[in-house]
Amino acid sequence: MNSQPPRFDELVGIDLDAAERDRLMRVHMLLVEAGPPPELEERAPVVELRPRRSRRFAFALAAGLATAAFAAGALVGNRTAGPNVDFTYSMKGTPAASAASASLAVYDLDGGGNWPMEVTVRGLAPSASGNHYELWLTKDGKLAALCGYFRTDANGSAKVPMNAPYKFTDFDGWVVVEEGSRTPLLTT
Repeated sequence: MNSQPPRFDELVGIDLDAAERDRLMRVHMLLVEAGPPPELEERAPVVELRPRRSRRFAFALAAGLATAAFAAGALVGNRTAGPNVDFTYSMKGTPAASAASASLAVYDLDGGGNWPMEVTVRGLAPSASGNHYELWLTKDGKLAALCGYFRTDANGSAKVPMNAPYKFTDFDGWVVVEEGSRTPLLTT
């Protein structure tokens, strides 16, 4: 340790006005007169309140929690986002079911060449015969390819996932019929 106090000009430089220089000189002289602080050995020992390993543990715990939160967010985020709708169709009731309507959401083609879909039906009373309803693709106005079956609740509603492994360009429309019938109840 150097026993010589630092020179005033080295500390403050030479570009001060006279009043400021005099004030700082008085403070400097008081500090030099007071001398250095007592040696560290004379002070009370410093006690570390937390061992170093607890900091490492806290860091590892924080990193683990951050990773778990990220993974949970990615999982929930992907689940809520759902598939992308490629196109939709509206269906209207025919004279046989004039109060009925439906919408058909067709999602992006999957890796196997299937078109996942969801049909949402409103106002189509449950079948009086107890049969289920069928969603068909049509070609030249005739039933051509079955896409799935569904039933409606007491309010005439249904929301049903379906699938179509067909090329839609081979068909000209969609219809809903009652099982065993060829009479359209809903059509695009």
